Amino acid sequence: MKLNDRKIREDLKRFSVPAYEPDKMKETIFLAKKAYRERLLSKRIGFWEFITMQVRFIGRWVWLSQAALLIGSLCLLNRFHFGKADMQPVFLLLSSAASVIAFVGFPEILKSYAHNMEEIEECTRFSMRKLMGSRMLILGLADLCSMTIILAVSAAGNASLILRMILYLFVPFNLTCCACLTVLDHVKSRYDGYYSGAICVACIMLFYKLALDKKYYEAAATGAWIVFFYISIAYLAIEIVRVFQSFNRVCFNDETLSAKWQ
Repeated sequence: MKLNDRKIREDLKRFSVPAYEPDKMKETIFLAKKAYRERLLSKRIGFWEFITMQVRFIGRWVWLSQAALLIGSLCLLNRFHFGKADMQPVFLLLSSAASVIAFVGFPEILKSYAHNMEEIEECTRFSMRKLMGSRMLILGLADLCSMTIILAVSAAGNASLILRMILYLFVPFNLTCCACLTVLDHVKSRYDGYYSGAICVACIMLFYKLALDKKYYEAAATGAWIVFFYISIAYLAIEIVRVFQSFNRVCFNDETLSAKWQ
């Protein structure tokens, strides 16, 4: 049944707000907030219960993309013979796969900003820090699991190069995460997903060009990769803390209505 817009406008014009006492209205709002806080605090949620609950809100395409990327990487690794002459494409595959793995989860982390829903999520039961922190933790563990499987399969073919494989896998991953987190820390807009995609493509192109020059992947360059590994780890830890701290709860000013876990 369609409503007559003109009739609705006329009815609204005839409506007048009844008289009320401002002090009573403020008291009602205060009591409503107090009752809401007491209701939230009456039921505490365990940490792992909260994490399990948040897993269900992560899009299926994230898990499908991660599974497809993992299976594709394993299929390509299975085609290599892992001889010294064949290690160059393996190293290139590790570097490229790591950048893509790092990128897969960021659109999910940034979906609140992509759909302009951050203000609504800031006023929900759980604080923005808890929501974003849980997503980062879940997706980070999933990325770590995927890279561990890829590393295990690669090391099974040539265990003597395990250290270099770790470096070629985690340095690109760390650098891609650092760049994406830097964008998230300073921008926070609906275009962050596009920026993260551009960063992923740039990282893949960078390591592809490095792979064309064999001197960057020789044993003599291992020391430089180790330095980049520790630098990227330190910067990644700093950016994670900064991004996590930037998710401030703004609703109801300084009154926090976030539910707590045990």
